[in-house]
Amino acid sequence: MMRDKIITPTKETLTNRPMKANFLVKEMALVSDVGPEDVWSWLTAGWLDLKANTVVSVSYAALFIIFGLILSFGFYFMGWPYLILPGLTGFLLVGPAVGIGFYEISRQYAAGEKVSFMAAVTAARYNKLGIFGFGVALAFVFQVWIRISFTVFALNFPGIMPEWRIILTRALSMEGVYFGISIAIVGAVFATCIFLVGAFAMPMMMDRKSVLLPSLITSAYAVTQNRNAMLLWAAIIVVFTGIGLATAGVGLIVTLPLIGHATWHAYKQVMSEDLPEGESHPTGTIAGIE
Repeated sequence: MMRDKIITPTKETLTNRPMKANFLVKEMALVSDVGPEDVWSWLTAGWLDLKANTVVSVSYAALFIIFGLILSFGFYFMGWPYLILPGLTGFLLVGPAVGIGFYEISRQYAAGEKVSFMAAVTAARYNKLGIFGFGVALAFVFQVWIRISFTVFALNFPGIMPEWRIILTRALSMEGVYFGISIAIVGAVFATCIFLVGAFAMPMMMDRKSVLLPSLITSAYAVTQNRNAMLLWAAIIVVFTGIGLATAGVGLIVTLPLIGHATWHAYKQVMSEDLPEGESHPTGTIAGIE
């Protein structure tokens, strides 16, 4: 049974930007204006999706939480405990790829279809090439982040092995403070770049079957054109993910699906106003753009 719509944007937020000759890709013409007040509507709609599909959503989230735990234990037993923290914080970088299953759950629920775990796991079937390409790119960025984290440690603690005991004993030293500032700045740069191109790219490729590069460009354009709302949204994502990680991953059972479902509703408002809720575009078409 199709649920009632939760998001009821104002007239201003529903007005698509006029077509401009200087758009780099035609999909950019689909971007609409939203405000910070709309972010709470996304969260509300995401929470309702989570409540209505708790078993499927939590099960899907558990897959990635278990993978994260396996990765952390792997780093520990291989004698690389210093990689555990960068590995966990790198979770923010691969978030756009993880969210695709939640997007499919929200799409199925809104369309009145039967929501299934298998459909969530295989959501990449809508655009295998584009989604796989984005996933590979995020995996590469994650590897670069791990290597840069190690380099930053080596620059701040020259000649010292990156062991937990040493890190903890020097955490409040000047070297530790400089290390914390350095890693925070580098992490912020990585996260900002990923958020720009990844905020809407994955749901766009799934929903509109668009190719990778136009999706990344359009996502960056949508974020910059709605910077106030997206700054608030980015802050909420960081806080919710931080809460999840601070609880040894337990909190991610709730925060991960909530962010994923809310992201789908954010996308539907920002970039899909030409479609009824729950519907997708045919392959290779962009409605309303010639």
